Amino acid sequence: MVARPEKTAGVAPDLAVKLCGLSLATPLMPAAGTLAKEALDGAKEVYGAMVPKTVTPGPRAGNPPPRVAEVPSGMVNSIGLQNPGLERFLKDLHVWDVGLPLFVSVAADTVAEFAAMCERLASDTKVTAVELNLSCPNVEHGGLQFCAGPGTVSDVVAACREALPEKPLFAKLTNEGVVANAVAAEGAGADALTLINTIPALVVDARERKVFMRGGLSGPAIKPVALRMVYEVSRVVETPVVGVGGVSSGEDVAEFMLAGATAVQVGAGSFVREPREMLDEFVAYLRENGLRARELTGSI
Repeated sequence: MVARPEKTAGVAPDLAVKLCGLSLATPLMPAAGTLAKEALDGAKEVYGAMVPKTVTPGPRAGNPPPRVAEVPSGMVNSIGLQNPGLERFLKDLHVWDVGLPLFVSVAADTVAEFAAMCERLASDTKVTAVELNLSCPNVEHGGLQFCAGPGTVSDVVAACREALPEKPLFAKLTNEGVVANAVAAEGAGADALTLINTIPALVVDARERKVFMRGGLSGPAIKPVALRMVYEVSRVVETPVVGVGGVSSGEDVAEFMLAGATAVQVGAGSFVREPREMLDEFVAYLRENGLRARELTGSI
């Protein structure tokens, strides 16, 4: 049982958590690709770290429209990793400097490209940590699919670990084969695991009798899946887990931490609710239960 400190009326609960030796003021952070530059005002009061949109070695135009479809209890997106490429991203990196640790999400088509990106980021003092996007169902031209099994996950993480010896290295995985892939990533040198990415999905237009979109499902519909993956993986690895998938309330944040997450990313939920509201609800939960944020992790 978790030891519960005595409740103190009017005193804000302690939200701080430790992740890979880093002190985060709150356990919340945006999921890669879900926080626009225009929404950075007030981010420091909500998040413990920044995670910009995933960047690739060179520019990508992304997938043709349609790119987003609303579905029951969530959304399907098919953005396709649209981004300006690593060098342009780094020139504009100051935009993301809001006084929080900066975790850069990277994706590539080969082990060598992943390693080269990490080597480039290793010397940038503005970059606190690197998150390897090892599974993205929105990419249809072969990219990232080679990371579907433990062998290639291990190869990528090991190469990136060598290229990035002094900064925390996260591996973001999908739900398919997640336990084996998580063990492989930890064994190859990952400092933390981000679980899970969106789930492959299909949207059909019945009126036109055709496929409307292939992409990744996010939102409340995937929360039970993500919770189970966090729960199972956190019990077989020693590295911390960052939970993501369907978070839209403060209670969701608490559930992910109870299941084993050290920190929690907010993705599609931030499109329909203010993350500030989610944090306030999480604070209320902690106050009601007389807990500090770090006491929740894996306590069920």
